[in-house]
Amino acid sequence: MQPSRDCVTPQLRRRTPRFGAAEDARQLIALLESALEHRRRHPDSTDCPLCGSVSRLDEAWAEDAWAQIARLQREATDAQVAQDGLAAAVRAVHDLVQPVPSNLQADEPALASVWRDWAACRVVSEPRELAGRAESAENVLGDACHQVREDATKLLADQDGRWQVMAGRLTQWLRQAEAAASAKPRVKLAKAVCLWLRKMTDELHDVRLKPLADQSQTVWNLLCERSNVSLGSISLTGAAAARKVRLDVSVDSTETSAFSVMSQGELHSLALSLFIPRATHPDSPFKFLVIDDPVQSMDPEKVDGLARVLDLYARDRQVIVFTHDTRLQQAIRHLRIPATLVEVSRQTDSVIAVVPSGDPVTRALEETRAVARDRNVPQEIAERVLPAMCRGVLETAYTDAARRRLRQDGHGRLAAEEAIGKAHRLTELVALALSDDRMQPAEALEIVGQKHGGWARALIKECNAGTHGVLPPSVDRMDLVRRTERLAMEVLAR
Repeated sequence: MQPSRDCVTPQLRRRTPRFGAAEDARQLIALLESALEHRRRHPDSTDCPLCGSVSRLDEAWAEDAWAQIARLQREATDAQVAQDGLAAAVRAVHDLVQPVPSNLQADEPALASVWRDWAACRVVSEPRELAGRAESAENVLGDACHQVREDATKLLADQDGRWQVMAGRLTQWLRQAEAAASAKPRVKLAKAVCLWLRKMTDELHDVRLKPLADQSQTVWNLLCERSNVSLGSISLTGAAAARKVRLDVSVDSTETSAFSVMSQGELHSLALSLFIPRATHPDSPFKFLVIDDPVQSMDPEKVDGLARVLDLYARDRQVIVFTHDTRLQQAIRHLRIPATLVEVSRQTDSVIAVVPSGDPVTRALEETRAVARDRNVPQEIAERVLPAMCRGVLETAYTDAARRRLRQDGHGRLAAEEAIGKAHRLTELVALALSDDRMQPAEALEIVGQKHGGWARALIKECNAGTHGVLPPSVDRMDLVRRTERLAMEVLAR
């Protein structure tokens, strides 16, 4: 019969997964090392002395055996570490378990019984059983100790509260009673002094408040010049922490409550009227005023009033205003209030850029000049684009001039904007800026020629014609822009 081909190595490989302990792994290592030692001493024989397999203990078998030994050594080390850790954990649990304290055995028999179950874990050495019993006993013991602690705390609080609170109150009351009895002759005089002091304090408050109240009324009148809501006197009422500001407000000469009749824009104006005088008080160490977005809910009339208020206080201090609303910027420009206007924008990677804010005419001129100078723009495109852009510059300039003229003639902001909105042609804007929106185009151009010269009249005709057609080749790009800039600046300067 042919000998079995099974060798020691395949048998060990099949048996290895059943061994988890370090000692089992070491025994397998010893067996493999013995087989390797046999092969070393009998290099000419490759037959297995155990199973009789022929030519099994060759070089390939030896390499596989060394790999098996390395793996088993790692498994033995891991198993030993796990066993050591488990033993340390068992010892740690045993160290945590303490006997029942002697002072609990008589006073708390129920707690002592639970504690004995916890103490019994000290004699359990099997890890799985120890883990289960210790966790269960700890939960029960923890709940019992927590309940005992709460009961003891409540009992101590009840016992202390029965006499300490009352004793403290009696002691305090007795001292106050003795002091009141000794001060009784002076009570009448003290009351009279208090009344006098209260009266003087109110008068001083009124004196100190009057300049602020006057300024608040000035600010209100500027902000709400055309409002039918009037702000009267401002005074303080109440005393101590209950003191508050009293505002006398009337609507069409009828007194009423401020918050019941004011619109959101008027309430916002009222807040500014009260805030600005306080923020700019002469005793304030800060000689600047910072306001964030004050144009909220304001109609155009109040925006103009706000511009005048800011101009008033900017004469003796620095005033900084942040706003997303361009109406304040427009009001500052058409009222010709000296101010530094800048634009703040967030660039790539949150880089903040601060650049001067040019007026609309200047920005339009810069864009027109850039197109005129760009020789990469084909001539046929420039001949169609530049007249329209130059006309846009003139429309912007005449719109600003018309707005100023209408406001100077007594038109309200809304009425002025409505009239400007009805002017759809450049000549209509010219007529509105000059004197009369009913003026015929020919008359408007004639007056432009009288005020600025024939070249200005020709420029307007040229821009109108170029907008609807093509710019004549004889017209120089830059010359057209220069003439447009000259006329726009003359219109804005008037």
